[in-house]
Amino acid sequence: MLVNPSDQIIELLKLQQDVGYIGEPLSQLAHALQCADFAAQDDADECVILAALLHDIGHFCDPRASAMLADGVDFGVHRHETVGAEYLRLSGLDETIATLVEQHVNAKRYLVATRPAYAAKLSAASQQTLTFQGGPMRADEVLTFEQQARFVDILKLRAWDEAAKRLDVSLPPVSHYSAMLRRNKTQRLSTAELAFFASNGYLHIKDWFNATEVAAMCAEVAQLQALPDSPGKWMKYYEHTARGKQLCRIENFLPYQRRLERLARGRSTLGLMGELMGEPAVLFKEKLNLKLAAGNGFAAHQDAPAFTSFDQHYHITMMLSVDETTTANGCLEVASGAHQQGLLAMNPDLTMTQTAIDQLSWQSVETQPGDLLLFDSYLPHRSAMNETDHARRALYITYNRQVEGGDVRDAYFAAKRAAFPPEIERQPGTVYAGGVFNVGNPVDK
Repeated sequence: MLVNPSDQIIELLKLQQDVGYIGEPLSQLAHALQCADFAAQDDADECVILAALLHDIGHFCDPRASAMLADGVDFGVHRHETVGAEYLRLSGLDETIATLVEQHVNAKRYLVATRPAYAAKLSAASQQTLTFQGGPMRADEVLTFEQQARFVDILKLRAWDEAAKRLDVSLPPVSHYSAMLRRNKTQRLSTAELAFFASNGYLHIKDWFNATEVAAMCAEVAQLQALPDSPGKWMKYYEHTARGKQLCRIENFLPYQRRLERLARGRSTLGLMGELMGEPAVLFKEKLNLKLAAGNGFAAHQDAPAFTSFDQHYHITMMLSVDETTTANGCLEVASGAHQQGLLAMNPDLTMTQTAIDQLSWQSVETQPGDLLLFDSYLPHRSAMNETDHARRALYITYNRQVEGGDVRDAYFAAKRAAFPPEIERQPGTVYAGGVFNVGNPVDK
C-alpha cells in the first residue's frame, strides 16, 4: 500500500516544493521545513526535529490513501498521521519519530478539549479536518494521552505545526536533514559495514555530519579550547613541541558542553555503538585531541590495556573529525585485522614493542570534517606529528558494554584526576607517570 518506503525520504519531500499546504498560502515543503526549524531553534533532540520535518508525510507518501473530502474540497489524506507513521516505520526510522508523527493529530484533539483558547484560534481548514479526526477528546482519552512518555514533545510538535505558516523566510534546504535521517535509522550500518568492522577492527564512515553541523561543532570545540584551566572541572593537558609548550588534549568536558554531551550520549550515537558491539553500549570517556601545528605524534599502542581499571574487557572508540586528518598533519594509522591477535607485546609503559610494530602492516586513514572513524580497543594504532601550520582536532569518545559495569564515566575521571591530574592541579616537583591513564601520548609528565 505504501509507495517505495525504502526510497530516500528527502526526494519525496523535494517533490512537495510546489504542492500547496492545505488551506494556507505556502507549500507542503515550506511548512515541513519551518516546523523542523522551529524544533531546531528550540534545541530539540534529533528525533523530535525529524518528527517535525516529517509530521505530514502521510499526506503524500501513499497516493492510494483515502482523502478527507467536504463539499468537494480535498483536505488531505484521512488519518494521515497513521499512514505517515507506518511509512516511517517501514522506512527504518527510529520508533520515536514514528510515535511523535502518529500523535500530532491527537495533540490537536487534546488541546481543543482542554484549552478553549486554542480551539478558538484554529484555522478554517483545521476546524474542518477536526471533524474527520474524531473531534475533541473525551475525558478518558485526555487522561490516557497525558500519560504518554513524550507528552511534552508531542504538544511542542503541535505548536510548531500551527506556527509553521510563515511566508518568505530563509531556511536550510531539505538536504540539510539527510545526515540526520541516516543517523536516526533503527539500523544505521549495512551488513557489509558490520562485516568490515569485524574483520578489520575499524570502520570509516564518511559525512556522518553535514557541513552546517560540523561548523556548529567547530564553534563548540573553539569554546572548549578557550576555557581557562580550572581545578576540579574540565581537564587540560599540555605538551612540549618544536614551537614550545601548547595544549595537547582536553578531557572531562561533557558536563560543561551540552551539545557535545548530547552528541556523545544521544540515541543515534548509542545506537550506532550498540550495533557494532551487538549489545547496548554506554559512554566510557571523552577527549579532544588537538594536535596543533607541530603537535607531536602518538606512539603505537592498543587501547585495551589502558581500559582495564573497572574490570572491563572491550571498548569501541568513535573518532569524530573536527578538522581534516591527513598524512601530513598526523592522521590515524592502523594495523588492519591485527585486533584479532589480542594483546600484543608491550613495553613497560604499555606502548607496543618495536618488534611487534615491525611485524604489522600499517595504513593511514585520512578523514574529512564530519567523518567518523570507529575502532575497537584491540586495534593497534598510532599517529605521526603534525607537520602543517593548521590544527588536526578530533574528538575521541569511547564506549563500553553496558553489561560490563554500566556507566563508569564519572568514576573513571575521578580515578584519572587522582593518578594523572591536569597541570593546574599538579603539585610542584611531583612526577606523574599516569600509568594506564597516559599511554602512548605526548602529554607532559
